[in-house]
Amino acid sequence: MFYLILFSVIVYLLYKWAIKDHDYFDKIGLAYEKPYPLVGNMLDIVLQRKPLMDMIEPNYYRHKKDKIFGFFNFTRVSYYILDPEIIKKITIKDFDHFVNHSDEITNADNVFNRSLFALHDKEWKDMRSTLSPIFTSSKMKMMYGHLSDQATNFVKHYEEKAKKEDNLIVEALDTFARFTADGIATSVFGFQTDCVVNKNSETYKIVQKMLHDFLGTIGVLKTVFSFGFPKIYNMLGLQITSREIYDFFKRVVIDVMDERDRKNIFRPDVIQLLLQAKKGQLKTEKENELNEKELTNFAANIEYDLGSKINDASHFTQDDWIAQGFIFFFAGFDTTSNLLQMTCYELAMNVDIQRELQEEVDEQLNLLDGKTISYEALHKMKFLDMVISEALRLWVPAPQVDRACTKDYDIELGNGRSVTIKKGQVINIPIQCVHHDPEYFPEPKKFNPYRFSDENKDSIIPGTYLPFGMGPRICIGSRFALMEAKLLMFNLMSKFNVEKCDKTPEKVTYEPNLFFRIKEKIYLRFKLRK
Repeated sequence: MFYLILFSVIVYLLYKWAIKDHDYFDKIGLAYEKPYPLVGNMLDIVLQRKPLMDMIEPNYYRHKKDKIFGFFNFTRVSYYILDPEIIKKITIKDFDHFVNHSDEITNADNVFNRSLFALHDKEWKDMRSTLSPIFTSSKMKMMYGHLSDQATNFVKHYEEKAKKEDNLIVEALDTFARFTADGIATSVFGFQTDCVVNKNSETYKIVQKMLHDFLGTIGVLKTVFSFGFPKIYNMLGLQITSREIYDFFKRVVIDVMDERDRKNIFRPDVIQLLLQAKKGQLKTEKENELNEKELTNFAANIEYDLGSKINDASHFTQDDWIAQGFIFFFAGFDTTSNLLQMTCYELAMNVDIQRELQEEVDEQLNLLDGKTISYEALHKMKFLDMVISEALRLWVPAPQVDRACTKDYDIELGNGRSVTIKKGQVINIPIQCVHHDPEYFPEPKKFNPYRFSDENKDSIIPGTYLPFGMGPRICIGSRFALMEAKLLMFNLMSKFNVEKCDKTPEKVTYEPNLFFRIKEKIYLRFKLRK
């Protein structure tokens, strides 16, 4: 009897703890969705019944006039920001209140935890200032040749296959993932791989293992558990990155930097720039503003001056550099391969747009007279940029971003109403919902690159187009991703029509979990142009 009473008391106390903040938004007079004990508003995610954005979208429209609504991420109080003006203020003007990402994300893994994405406060500021010079246009041009060679080799490989196979069907994500793996390996880490031509490539096996660690069932469950119960997760010593992946990045980052330093080897890639950054030799070069304005790169980031110039990077540890190599590979590989997949899918479904893109490609080829397209020429192709920009709008790389409040912050909601975000609370920006809002983008589910034409792009409201985020915490690698995607699309469109086949899905959806992965396998036909 005693044990039954004790058990009942424990269950009761656990229940009271789980619902202790459930009246929080009632107290401050803010609209919110009714939560469940322990899981809050995350039940559909825990049960894997819906993708996160499918769960958020009805609330987005229900509370849009309120500009903000309350949300329970398991037991933690958080908010969704729905108004573009408030989004702009939080991410740019009042960035000092929202410098960090939520620690719910960073608790799950020690390698990821040391990456630029996950670092907090001064550590983030120092690392961002150290790495920013790597991603200027001048450094992109330095790496351009490596990526250009990979794009040319990719198309040559499939040309040969298409000549042998009259009906060449490819699985889009796997096909483009192999290209991005090869491209990042050579331009970031300085070694050649064979992922495109060799189906059993050892490098690609590492890539698949890395994805499985994070996006497989066990990885997803670990991440959800770390979100809901971070203290227990850390007590159990759980990690997502396997030792095999850690050792791989130690070899390709630390061992290669040490060898180059020892033997005075120079190669134009990110590892070389990381070595320079590590030694405090990497300086920010002033961009040629005139030349930059001539280039078309609508979705690319604007780099912000953080007021922190790091000349001595000796305080960064070996694990810090391994983590940066990891995030360069993981983020660049996965987001760009998905972008290429969905761009080609939309072109296959919208043949007239594909034809117009090919006309622009053909015009450029005539000017090249057999030469390889230059960095400047590629980035002056307006319709190519429009196509990529629209693919990023419709199929955004990260449908949601968060920020943790570092000091109390008041948001004015109009009509004398305001709400105070408390230090430690988290705000979420539902990028996909904003991108798909017909108020900002008419017929939002339609693939329409003309939204980004010279005539129309000035009508895009600031704070409504956020494919790589916004403000100082915007994705540092956006220029690299765009360069890689545009190079592949230029070379692919010059030789192939990308067509639907019997296995091409008419509708594409997301996996019902925290990770924004396309559920369906997308098959496309590569048909040689005449």
